[in-house]
Amino acid sequence: MRRIIQFVPSLVPGDATGTHAVMIQKALEAKNIESKIYVEEVKKGQIGGATRFTAYASENRPDDILIYHLAAPSAIADFLSSRSETLVVVYHNITPSHFFEPWDQVAATGQIWARAQLSRLAPRTTLALPVSKYNQEELVELGYGKTAVVPILLDPAIFATGSDGRIDAMLRNNRLSGRTNFLFVGRLVPNKAQHNLIAALSAYNKIYSKDAVLHLVGKPFSKEYLSLLVEIAKDLEVEDNVNFTMGVPTEQLSSYYKGSDALVCLSEHEGFCVPLLEAMHNNLPIIAYDSSAISETLGNAGILIPSSDPVTAAVAMNRLVSDQDLQAFFRSQMAARLEELSIAQSRRKLYQALGELEPALSLVEVAG
Repeated sequence: MRRIIQFVPSLVPGDATGTHAVMIQKALEAKNIESKIYVEEVKKGQIGGATRFTAYASENRPDDILIYHLAAPSAIADFLSSRSETLVVVYHNITPSHFFEPWDQVAATGQIWARAQLSRLAPRTTLALPVSKYNQEELVELGYGKTAVVPILLDPAIFATGSDGRIDAMLRNNRLSGRTNFLFVGRLVPNKAQHNLIAALSAYNKIYSKDAVLHLVGKPFSKEYLSLLVEIAKDLEVEDNVNFTMGVPTEQLSSYYKGSDALVCLSEHEGFCVPLLEAMHNNLPIIAYDSSAISETLGNAGILIPSSDPVTAAVAMNRLVSDQDLQAFFRSQMAARLEELSIAQSRRKLYQALGELEPALSLVEVAG
């Protein structure tokens, strides 16, 4: 059997790209396929074992199948473009540079570089595995040949590792005092539009005479954008209602998902949006702005709004948290959507796609 080797920029905790690579490795090992992960930079505390990508040059085999996870600019793309092994590209999406230009020209230039790398790899790629149809359409436009959608492999067991008692108590006390807990999970970055979330919270509290709280779970992209968010919260008089967590470990993330009243997503660009799937696994009601791949991932499992306008969002937020029957309906829809996006279903699609390159993956699937 041929080895299947993966390349990913990093394997840091909480990163959807790296986590997807680790789950693919587990799926391959379940089929007795030898697999290894290489990274651009080995970092302290990384998830899973990995080696710096340059080491592959002396460890390669001519018949290796190489999987490259593309979501950001990386020297790995240039390294792989000149090699001869079979190449598979897993496309997580590249955020357009215009979201970064007002805040960080270096980051904006990096996104332009990443998109150039994506285009350059098209003729070199034997198979592309976008994580959504939204991403697949972009690859087809760029001239990629054979593509197959393989949604993110998310293991819900990560939420069974426990919770954080302090966060549990804080969320519970908020609810007991009549303060609704709204949640958004994701890096504090302009395309995820936390500025619009803060505006929506302000509108909700003013229109409905509420004292709701917005928990922003994610690390900041830049000091400038974080400062803007803090300033917006002050200007809109909700500085005491916005909880900037600056990122949390898994136990605290589990607490936020289990103890909040609704996930609100007003992101303007997503290639998949893993937090929607995570919220479904935790039976957390969802409101989301219909942009990019959002509707594809959400399906019928939450309220999809046509605008990120603060008042539009506030009305939807109030409707969802005040209507128990509506919440029950969406939870039933979540169950159906979770089946469609289950780890078992995604593994089957992965095996089917890669089976054309390595026949062993087309054999009877290992249970689990």
